[in-house]
Parts: sequence; structure tokens; C-alpha cells
Amino acid sequence: MIALIGEQPIPNLLPIRYEKPDRVILVYTDRTETGFERLKDILEESHVDVDPLKIKSPYDIFEIKQDLSGFINKNGFNSSNIIFNLTGGTKPMAFASYHLAEELSSPFIYLQSEGGKSLIYRYEFFEGRTQLIKKDTIPTLLTIDDYLKAHLRSYNRASKKEALEELVYDAICDSVDECERSITHGSLEIDLVMRCGNQVGIAEIKSGKKALKKEGIDQLNTAGEQRYLGTYTHKFLIVDREIGSQNRALAEAHRIRVVELCSVETGVLSLEERDELRRAICTDLGAT
Repeated sequence: MIALIGEQPIPNLLPIRYEKPDRVILVYTDRTETGFERLKDILEESHVDVDPLKIKSPYDIFEIKQDLSGFINKNGFNSSNIIFNLTGGTKPMAFASYHLAEELSSPFIYLQSEGGKSLIYRYEFFEGRTQLIKKDTIPTLLTIDDYLKAHLRSYNRASKKEALEELVYDAICDSVDECERSITHGSLEIDLVMRCGNQVGIAEIKSGKKALKKEGIDQLNTAGEQRYLGTYTHKFLIVDREIGSQNRALAEAHRIRVVELCSVETGVLSLEERDELRRAICTDLGAT
């Protein structure tokens, strides 16, 4: 597989695990070298053979195509056994790879991630025309550990847990495929990481006066930056009181789902709010 590395690692990791190629050529640039290194580590841990190919001019279609073609010829790859993943990389990298795939009559794939699902499209060339051969829903191929390592390379678990965090964890742990608490990476702290299928979400859990500040929103925005967990990560702010219209509007502007659990002021989570919490998380992560 020839995989174009973009700023998000999962659109490359999922197709590789789905297609199970014998060998993977990771095509990267100066800007995506960090993502390349992280993906390379994960693949080699899974005993996948990896070849690096660094593109010097990621916006020059002619040079990109020459680099790819030269690499294929130099390594004696059989064009009939090559598949291209065009999901990542720059648009010129995708254009160049498409034209090369067409010349070689090699298939290519594209990953679509939305609505809580990961769909893979496979295309082939017949008599000079591109045809969609199949569209599949990718089964569960990731763990939280995979997801965190793909984005952060390494992480730790903190031991300190607040009472509200315990209540939230107990309420949702049997509704999702995986749930991890108190993840840290340098100065980054995440209260909760959840996974349903291949979809991953993070939550900041705030109580008391902290729930009324925008601290949780800021922490989620930082965690969702390109340098950390990226834009495909779902974000949840879970609080023990109403946060007010201003903070709610700010959260919505940053695509953060707010869940207000006002009943926990008594130390107990009501059945109604327990169900609301589960429904919000599972809906956003595509489990329902």
C-alpha cells in the first residue's frame, strides 16, 4: 500500500489494518514527519514492513509523481499488486497518486469518517474509466491505546480522580467499548477517553465553581488541536450544574457537547441524567 500521510494518523492506520498489505510505503513531508514517525512505530509493533518516502515538493504534482514512480521502479514493485490510499497528504499529492494509479491500472481507496462511522471506498480502472467497486463499513480495528499512541506517541495515567469523575465513569463504562481515566501527556491532562468502534471521544469533567468557568472548554480545545488528538476526536464537557448561555454558546461554537448533570449535587446521579449522559456519548460516537 502506498499511503499518503496527512496531519491526521487514523485515516492511514485504519485502511492499513483493514486491507492488511504485506508492505506499506509511508509518503510524508517535512510537515508530516512527526505523524510519519508515530505511525511507523505502531505499524512496526504490529510487524508490518514499512518503507519511508519523503516528498520534497508536496505541492508540485509533476515532482511528486516522479518521486512515487521512481520509488516503485527502484524497488521492483509489481504495479498490479499496489494499492493507493488517497485519503491523506496534500491535494497535489493525491492528484499525482491518482494519475499514477491510473497509468498503472492500480486500485485506490478513500476513507470517509463521519456520522460515527468509518467508510472505505475502493475504486478500480476499467477501459480508461474510474469505477467504484465497493463501499464497506470498517469494523472495529482500533483501541484507545492505538489512538493515543498514533497522536501522542506516549502517555501516562494519573492516579488522582475526583468524585464526579468516578460517578461519570461508573455511569458510562458499560455503555462504550472502552473507557480510560486520567490520561496525561506532558502538560496535557484529559479526564476521560472513550471509544465506540473506531470513534474516540474525550471529556473534561468539572464541578462547583470550575463548572461555571470556560476552563473545561479551553482544555478540550487544546486537546483537540492538530499537535495533540486532532479534529476527528469528539469532545464532551460534563458538569454538575447549568453552565449558562454564554459558555454553552462557546462550547457549541467549538463542537463540544455539553452534558449538565444537576442531580449530582446531592452526590447521586439520577437515572434520567444517567441515561442522558449515556445517550449523548453513544450518539456522538456512533454507537446508536
